[in-house]
Amino acid sequence: MTMIELVHDVLDMQLVDRARVKMGRVDGITIELRADEPPRVAELLIGGSVLADRVGSWAALVIGMAATLLGVKQRVARVPFEVVEEIGDVIAVDLDAHATDALRTEHWLDRIICAIPGAAGRKGPQK
Repeated sequence: MTMIELVHDVLDMQLVDRARVKMGRVDGITIELRADEPPRVAELLIGGSVLADRVGSWAALVIGMAATLLGVKQRVARVPFEVVEEIGDVIAVDLDAHATDALRTEHWLDRIICAIPGAAGRKGPQK
């Protein structure tokens, strides 16, 4: 059995989906406490609000206010630990990043940027 140190080997590591698309970094970890059994890692969490909670209450307040001002609902992407395939330079998971909430902010920003005249965004260079 391979041993990993959660804080050192998992927290803040880059997550990639099955197509090696970057999903974000691990901002939090959920541990499941079970009666008469050792605790287990249940989920990896991705989201600015999770990171802000780790940094401190002031950061959570700032992120919350920014989300309110921009009209964005804060969501946390939850990646079940069962889908983790490999922990190395990155954490590879058996998911499609676009089918999760992990890229929600990137998709929202992409729509904003693509609306700017002359911006390329994901649509590719303007010709």
